[in-house]
Amino acid sequence: MKCNLVRDLLPLYVEGDCSPVTNKLVKNHLQSCKECRELYDLMKTPIEIDPAVPDDESEVVVDNQRKLWKKYYGRLIMKGSLLFVGVYALVLTLIELLK
Repeated sequence: MKCNLVRDLLPLYVEGDCSPVTNKLVKNHLQSCKECRELYDLMKTPIEIDPAVPDDESEVVVDNQRKLWKKYYGRLIMKGSLLFVGVYALVLTLIELLK
């Protein structure tokens, strides 16, 4: 079995979601391929996640991102509104001219 196929199957193999035939093929490949075995070892070790306590700096970053998005969408809405009003006025003018 090729390494790229085994690397695609590793998450399923680690979770035990592969068929018995696939398990056997992956297991045989892991015994012969050092690189894939190292990747497997990394995948099977649990990751410890500490609950993140937001500090003041991260709150400032989030607040700045919100302000940026509000400013961006505010400008986008304003441009869209002005374009609509302009096209609407143009259409009304053309209708009056064609009467």
